[in-house]
Amino acid sequence: MDVAVATGYSLRYVGDVERGAKSATLRTLNDLATLFNTHLGLIITEAETLLGNLDKQDEVVFANKGRHSRPRA
Repeated sequence: MDVAVATGYSLRYVGDVERGAKSATLRTLNDLATLFNTHLGLIITEAETLLGNLDKQDEVVFANKGRHSRPRA
Protein backbone atom coordinates (compact mmCIF):
# COMPACT_ATOMS: atom_id res chain seq x y z
CA MET A 1 0.00 0.00 0.00
CA ASP A 2 2.87 2.37 0.82
CA VAL A 3 4.38 1.85 -2.65
CA ALA A 4 1.04 2.56 -4.32
CA VAL A 5 0.57 5.76 -2.34
CA ALA A 6 4.16 6.94 -2.87
CA THR A 7 4.12 6.30 -6.63
CA GLY A 8 0.54 7.29 -7.36
CA TYR A 9 -0.25 3.90 -8.90
CA SER A 10 -3.38 2.08 -7.87
CA LEU A 11 -3.13 -0.51 -5.13
CA ARG A 12 -4.56 -3.08 -7.54
CA TYR A 13 -1.87 -2.37 -10.16
CA VAL A 14 0.95 -2.56 -7.62
CA GLY A 15 -0.48 -5.81 -6.26
CA ASP A 16 -0.76 -7.26 -9.77
CA VAL A 17 2.87 -6.36 -10.49
CA GLU A 18 3.99 -7.87 -7.17
CA ARG A 19 2.17 -11.13 -7.90
CA GLY A 20 3.43 -11.25 -11.48
CA ALA A 21 -0.09 -10.94 -12.90
CA LYS A 22 1.03 -7.82 -14.79
CA SER A 23 4.40 -6.72 -16.06
CA ALA A 24 5.70 -3.35 -14.98
CA THR A 25 6.50 -0.85 -17.70
CA LEU A 26 9.87 0.85 -17.87
CA ARG A 27 8.18 3.98 -16.58
CA THR A 28 6.88 2.07 -13.57
CA LEU A 29 10.29 0.52 -12.94
CA ASN A 30 11.89 3.94 -13.18
CA ASP A 31 9.37 5.32 -10.67
CA LEU A 32 10.17 2.44 -8.32
CA ALA A 33 13.90 3.02 -8.73
CA THR A 34 13.40 6.67 -7.83
CA LEU A 35 11.25 5.74 -4.85
CA PHE A 36 13.88 3.34 -3.54
CA ASN A 37 16.75 5.71 -4.37
CA THR A 38 18.45 3.34 -6.80
CA HIS A 39 19.10 3.14 -10.54
CA LEU A 40 16.79 1.60 -13.12
CA GLY A 41 19.75 -0.30 -14.58
CA LEU A 42 20.37 -2.01 -11.25
CA ILE A 43 16.76 -3.16 -11.05
CA ILE A 44 16.92 -4.56 -14.58
CA THR A 45 20.26 -6.28 -13.94
CA GLU A 46 18.94 -7.88 -10.75
CA ALA A 47 15.78 -9.02 -12.54
CA GLU A 48 17.84 -10.59 -15.34
CA THR A 49 19.96 -12.41 -12.76
CA LEU A 50 16.92 -13.70 -10.89
CA LEU A 51 15.19 -14.80 -14.09
CA GLY A 52 18.36 -16.48 -15.30
CA ASN A 53 18.61 -18.42 -12.05
CA LEU A 54 14.97 -19.47 -12.31
CA ASP A 55 15.50 -20.66 -15.88
CA LYS A 56 18.46 -22.77 -14.74
CA GLN A 57 16.38 -24.28 -11.93
CA ASP A 58 13.60 -25.10 -14.39
CA GLU A 59 16.10 -26.84 -16.68
CA VAL A 60 17.36 -28.98 -13.78
CA VAL A 61 13.84 -29.88 -12.66
CA PHE A 62 12.84 -30.73 -16.24
CA ALA A 63 15.97 -32.82 -16.74
CA ASN A 64 15.45 -34.63 -13.45
CA LYS A 65 11.83 -35.40 -14.26
CA GLY A 66 12.96 -37.14 -17.41
CA ARG A 67 15.40 -39.32 -15.47
CA HIS A 68 13.06 -40.23 -12.64
CA SER A 69 9.74 -40.51 -14.36
CA ARG A 70 8.02 -43.84 -14.57
CA PRO A 71 5.95 -44.96 -17.53
CA ARG A 72 2.24 -44.72 -16.95
CA ALA A 73 0.30 -47.96 -16.84
